[in-house]
Amino acid sequence: MTYTVERIKDKNVQLLKARKDFYQLQYILFSQPMDLETYFNIKDSFNIQGLQEIDGGKRFYHFFISDDEKAAIEMARDDYFRLFIGPDSLLAPPWESVYRGKDRCLFDFPTFEVKELFKTYHLALERKPDQHIEAEDHISYELQFMIQLIERTEQEHNVSIYNHLLDGQKRMLKEHLAKWVPSFSSDIQNHAKSELFISSARMLEDFIIFDMDVINELYF
Repeated sequence: MTYTVERIKDKNVQLLKARKDFYQLQYILFSQPMDLETYFNIKDSFNIQGLQEIDGGKRFYHFFISDDEKAAIEMARDDYFRLFIGPDSLLAPPWESVYRGKDRCLFDFPTFEVKELFKTYHLALERKPDQHIEAEDHISYELQFMIQLIERTEQEHNVSIYNHLLDGQKRMLKEHLAKWVPSFSSDIQNHAKSELFISSARMLEDFIIFDMDVINELYF
């Protein structure tokens, strides 16, 4: 059967958008420290109330209705540096190689596998002006991969290419995110002090498991 662009959009547009929105939200959280502008951007631009059905979603929602916004933001900001940046030993290193490679070292085989996947799907990594070069298996880059491929899937007119783009998302989920995010999430939950990162870690882990099933419904 031949499917038109209209059939693709009618069937999957809402589900693709919901998936993209979730990954965009997670990308924001794991690519930069929390500040007042980011706080209100998330609060105003995402359906955070609708996330309450995901594991951790209620705590995430409550973070954004805090009676003391400044204190909540400051605690989340401190967490970001303690967990992911340093200067002390990182409590939740944000690279896949640390969890799957030998001796918890950067630039192990997952980095090169992810780099090859990026190359296969012509991913252009977006780096902020003041951002230093990270290994390709950083959590923010793997989330970028999902966002960019979903965006291209939304715009694709050819069903064969559409399915190929879904294959890429499925590979990232199955071969990478699902293999290390549970351990990454556990480290965050064990060491974070803010509701934001405790809840975000639980949501991300839960959503990846959910999305591996959902993506199968999107194929033609």
